[in-house]
Amino acid sequence: MTADGTTAEQRPRITALPGDSRLVRISEPSWQWVHAVALDAQPPEELTEEQILELERVGLLVEANDEEGGLVLDRNWLQLLRSALSSPVGIELVCVDGDRAWTTPLGIAGRAIAVIDQAHEVMNDAGTMRLGRRADAVLLGLGTIEHLSAVFETLLPQRPAFTGTDPAPAPDQLADAPALAEVQMLVTAAPTPEETVVSGGSWYAYGPEGEQLAVLMPGEDGVEVRQLEPGSLTSAMRTKVIAAINHVTAVSTGSAA
Repeated sequence: MTADGTTAEQRPRITALPGDSRLVRISEPSWQWVHAVALDAQPPEELTEEQILELERVGLLVEANDEEGGLVLDRNWLQLLRSALSSPVGIELVCVDGDRAWTTPLGIAGRAIAVIDQAHEVMNDAGTMRLGRRADAVLLGLGTIEHLSAVFETLLPQRPAFTGTDPAPAPDQLADAPALAEVQMLVTAAPTPEETVVSGGSWYAYGPEGEQLAVLMPGEDGVEVRQLEPGSLTSAMRTKVIAAINHVTAVSTGSAA
């Protein structure tokens, strides 16, 4: 429970994305309906009256322009989500900060970036970190590729090692001690099943206030910690995404030639 009487699940971790963007917060069942409609699939169940009001309130459901009327998924959201969710370039982020965790899939569709962010319980089971129950709330956002690094910086744990933010005290509980926070990233470039390329990495924030950036590397005596320049993470992440986009473009161009 926070000072204003809300829980961490009730208070969104982020309230806006950088640049020309949109960000809404909806319930998990409402997101499952939106996800199915965007992919031309059968929704798992009909919307309740409460969910209809929720989606109308955030601008996802609007009045249809045809003669039949009724409510439909907003055309701009529908087009961008459909393209992003079926994009050959996909990103999966798993972030942990102390005893909090969240997962963030991102899809790239031309200049648009679709962001789906959801908090999770996190626990340490016999020295192994694992995610637990998902929060009921989903943050759904649209950003642009021009602000990719800034979008990453917004989504990551706000520790000096990752984002250059001011130091903050370490939380009482650490899910993956001795790291205060960590970021796991998986980037998939899949122009065709045969030419799919996967990249990514894991980065850790160490130190009393999470000011040291490090990666784990294979060494002669097992795993070794390699220090990196604090604040360099988002640039490295962006480089991996641009490489994935270039791979898809090269394969598509070669196939069309």
